[in-house]
Amino acid sequence: MNGELSALYRQKLTTADEAVRHIRSGWRVFLGSGCAEPRELVAALCRNAAAVHDVELIQLLSFGNSDYVNEQYAGHLRHNSFFISESVRQAVCEGRADYTPIFLSEIPDLIRHGQRGNQVALLQLSPPDRHGFCSMGINVDIQRAALDRAKMVIAEVNPHMPRTFGQTAIHLSRIDFLVETAGPVLEITAREPDEVALQIGYHISRLVENGSCLQMGIGTLPGTVLQFLADKRNLGIHTEMFGDDLIPLIENGNITNLAKNIHPGKTVTSFVVGSRRLYDFVDENIGVEFHPSDFVNNPLVISRNERVVAINSALQVDLTGQICADSLGYKFYSGIGGQVDFIRGAAMSPGGKPIVALRSTAKGGAVSRIAHRLDDGAGVVTSRGDVHYVVTEYGSAYLHGKTIRERALALISIAHPDFRQELLEFVKQKHYVYEDEQVWQQALDRYPKELEEFRVFGQVRLLVRPLKATDERTLQEFFYTHDPETIFNRYFAPKLQLAHREAAKLCCVDYRGRMALAVFQQEDNAERIVAVARYANNPRSNMAETAVVVHEEYRRLGIARYLLGQLERHARGQGIEGFCAEILPGNEPMLDYHRSLGHSLVYSRESDTYQAEFRFNRES
Repeated sequence: MNGELSALYRQKLTTADEAVRHIRSGWRVFLGSGCAEPRELVAALCRNAAAVHDVELIQLLSFGNSDYVNEQYAGHLRHNSFFISESVRQAVCEGRADYTPIFLSEIPDLIRHGQRGNQVALLQLSPPDRHGFCSMGINVDIQRAALDRAKMVIAEVNPHMPRTFGQTAIHLSRIDFLVETAGPVLEITAREPDEVALQIGYHISRLVENGSCLQMGIGTLPGTVLQFLADKRNLGIHTEMFGDDLIPLIENGNITNLAKNIHPGKTVTSFVVGSRRLYDFVDENIGVEFHPSDFVNNPLVISRNERVVAINSALQVDLTGQICADSLGYKFYSGIGGQVDFIRGAAMSPGGKPIVALRSTAKGGAVSRIAHRLDDGAGVVTSRGDVHYVVTEYGSAYLHGKTIRERALALISIAHPDFRQELLEFVKQKHYVYEDEQVWQQALDRYPKELEEFRVFGQVRLLVRPLKATDERTLQEFFYTHDPETIFNRYFAPKLQLAHREAAKLCCVDYRGRMALAVFQQEDNAERIVAVARYANNPRSNMAETAVVVHEEYRRLGIARYLLGQLERHARGQGIEGFCAEILPGNEPMLDYHRSLGHSLVYSRESDTYQAEFRFNRES
């Protein structure tokens, strides 16, 4: 800095205690949030609390020790969170602190122009550069609005605070009092994901495409998906926050940000939470930009990027799709945060995918998080009209545009197996579903996810996966696309209807003795079946009868041969001895398939069909 700036800096220097003594009773004070909390100033504020009355402290996230919520400060300091963290949760539940539920994108305007305008801002900044500009470093979020509104700015200047790019700069002339500190910036170590979290992360990763733009909400589950994206290319980041897990994907070139329309080439965020490694990574990193929450979380801004995948967590979901993410019954737990902002932004994004993730159970498996109804007092953060994907360790359920019946069945299919039957009985009683629904009987804990894959047939990329009970309607639609000849070859008779009961039975396989593998064409968020192959084992002979049908438009692409080969490998693993099939004489493609493999074909005059049979051990 030049001499004039150096003099200005020295003029503003003071102690933390002297600085906070300028705060007056009845004022509203903004506290820098998350890992950028100015802990020296906060401690001084608590030490001097007896000198003021009814000071309101507003903050997005409190990761410090949060002494200001202690009973001894009642009547002097009262904390108001926009998102409840662990350190203030008990105080909020006991009425010693407040919680303001609001979309994160709207908080800056609430501060600038609304009823939460602050007189003072307490911030932690980097030292000024040679031009006199300090940096807010790892947090911008709602701080920029608080800075704009404040009549008095008190700042800790810490050499350990990174200098970052974006809307982070504050000139010395805007700061009233400076306090020099040199303690480490607060670090948060992410919890190691357990097996359930890893399963959820895997399922979410299957929804991420090359070129997707990612948002990760707060919590372990959204971040876990990053461990499964090492095979993805050209990813982008536009997120309210991120942690250490993002660094390897950037360093390894998985994240390039080149497909983004908003700040292409830049990782965009409003704050970061993590270790010193993360803070060193963002320090003077021109590839990372920090912007305020009213920009980063604006659904219209989010939607301008394509293929936005928004990943957020929840505490509970009911069987119609209502999401509770901020409370456990009447006990407020966290906050609305950016969940709805990004769910709506991703929904408007071309090819976007809004995802809500949660564990299937709580309290050591005693409680189902997929519930017949939300707990008394539980708030709806994401409405049933906004929800798209819900993911647990048992898979993903797509709900948007689905009927109540389809939603209930999809959610039951990803609930913990111990709770599926009682959930189904509830929706039967409410007449949400057919009285003979059997979705809970499907052993999804045995679902062979290793058979899921995207595969190219004739230059068309298609999804191959085992059928689930929730595919009933899609299977019916597949049936009604067939021409009469296809139906006759499959069912050996003219057939006009595939009714609910029959379709449900065809979908509800156990993945052992009864197995079905389907090929899906995916268009936007819809799936259309183009082929199905299945087997059903006869326990007496331990031979499984097979059947396959391919849509007329997708024949001669090798689909039938591939599906039957996959079924054979799966059947071998189940201890089945071989396959058999009954084929009409006019079904030349299937007869040619068996002849090409050397399978024996025996014609029966009585049934006017060919009987094909081969045993695996003879074919090995």
